[in-house]
Amino acid sequence: MISKKSVSGIAAVAVALLVTAACGSDDGSNSSATTTEQTHPLRSSLAATASSAVRSGLNTAQQVIQDAINAALAAAPITFDSGSSDLSGTDVATIKVVAVPLKGNDAKVEITTYAQDENPATAKSVAKARGDNIAAELESAGVEKSRITVKPQGNPTDQNIKVDEAKIEVVGS
Repeated sequence: MISKKSVSGIAAVAVALLVTAACGSDDGSNSSATTTEQTHPLRSSLAATASSAVRSGLNTAQQVIQDAINAALAAAPITFDSGSSDLSGTDVATIKVVAVPLKGNDAKVEITTYAQDENPATAKSVAKARGDNIAAELESAGVEKSRITVKPQGNPTDQNIKVDEAKIEVVGS
């Protein structure tokens, strides 16, 4: 797994590239005496490369976290009985496994839960309770509440959605 230290290392290299680009001049002139600011092509290229490296490192770290979450959910999905928001022992174990890659970084996650009911308010309420229960378990496993968003959906219309199964996605840091 890519650690926070790895991303910090990438950022440090990017900063070094930016500083080198900002300080250097390849024409031997004294750039501080120039009153008109000009961007040197090499500097622009180095700045773009540094920025891209930082973005890539962050995206890679988030993808590694998402891959770990996906593996846990594929092995043991978080599922609910119809009309219920109760978590089983297996669900709690899965949530604890999901929490592991979320520790030691600032990745934010979105929990999407669904429910189906003739009464739309009931469906929304059950979906929210499902998401809140998962969020509470993640929090008790060491994931800060501020990094967790619950997105409940009652009576989804997409035929491909598994109504009684939760999704957890990394949405940023």
